Amino acid sequence: MVSVFRVAVYDKDRRFRCQIGNPSALSATIRHNLVSTMSITVPFSHERIPKLMEDGVRLKVSFKGQHLISGPIVSEEGETDGVGGHVTFSVEDDFAVLKDMLGWPVPGSPVGSQSASAYRTYTGNAESIIKTAVIENGVNRLAVPGLVVAPNFNRGAVVPGGVPLRMHPLFDQMFPALEKAGIGVSVRQVGSDLVLDVYEPKLYPRTLRVQGRTLKTAKWTRARPTASRVVIGGQGEDTARNFRQLVDADRESQYGMRAETFRDARDDNTATVMDSRGRETLDEMGPKNGLSLDLAGTGIFQYGPGGFQVGDRVPVNVGAGLVITETIREVTLNWVSKNYASAQPSIGELTNQPALIFAQRLAALAKGQRNQERH
Repeated sequence: MVSVFRVAVYDKDRRFRCQIGNPSALSATIRHNLVSTMSITVPFSHERIPKLMEDGVRLKVSFKGQHLISGPIVSEEGETDGVGGHVTFSVEDDFAVLKDMLGWPVPGSPVGSQSASAYRTYTGNAESIIKTAVIENGVNRLAVPGLVVAPNFNRGAVVPGGVPLRMHPLFDQMFPALEKAGIGVSVRQVGSDLVLDVYEPKLYPRTLRVQGRTLKTAKWTRARPTASRVVIGGQGEDTARNFRQLVDADRESQYGMRAETFRDARDDNTATVMDSRGRETLDEMGPKNGLSLDLAGTGIFQYGPGGFQVGDRVPVNVGAGLVITETIREVTLNWVSKNYASAQPSIGELTNQPALIFAQRLAALAKGQRNQERH
């Protein structure tokens, strides 16, 4: 029987080299609109070790015949006593191209001729925004090896105010705006190409039940939003300072609240940019709901073909008439045997995980610093 995981090795030019059989260990964390990662461990005596250690080598992995992850090996760790041992290789998904690509203000001009515009603002529906930005910066300007953009079908809602870029990594500015507009983004190796495309998450067709045979237990957290209005402070000093305000009227109606906060945007006075910063702040201070599920083995809730995918919204009946519906943010797959892999989904945003909260805050601070540096 064919293994549930199929691991293929490619060189830096995305030419097939070999396959890896059953590993000592394999763990893949597949994420929605974030960079997926994978680690694979093989014996030090494995015949494919020399090929895996070549510069620029890549892995392309399928799960139950469906694309799982593709990307370069970014690090390795080995250990041996001269007789036995093992090597662990870490892979970063090709989605990382979005954090490794800057959005230039004038992407069609040389770096010394960027003064024609302070920002390049991409407007329209979500799919048009991401694909136009990648074509201009990744395909035409940077010429990322193998990168192509799939045809545009104008999926996703219109992003209010668009997405302004000024030497920002595309990932910094595009999310969560594109996700709120209803799309996910993927970059996958197809043949020798790296194909960027979008997908539309769906509602999982069945309701999971703790009292059924699908779940052993369910834990959840729910946190009320901490702000519904944001005042953005632009350039100027004292009485000359420019201010704008954004109000989330739907949030105020839903929660019966009016709470405001302040966002410093003194690096720019452009209404579009100030509004974009304000929306970021409202997103960061929005409701945080999450679910942690302990799956009961091989039930109806399976990852892969015919099952759930990251990005899907799944309804969970936790009992007492309470149904919680949240987005599957990620799933971790662990190789158990040739025929079986365990799956652990993470749904929504769990607010009782200090390490996760700390990481999110650090990321927000770093993003804010990058905004300041680019003006």
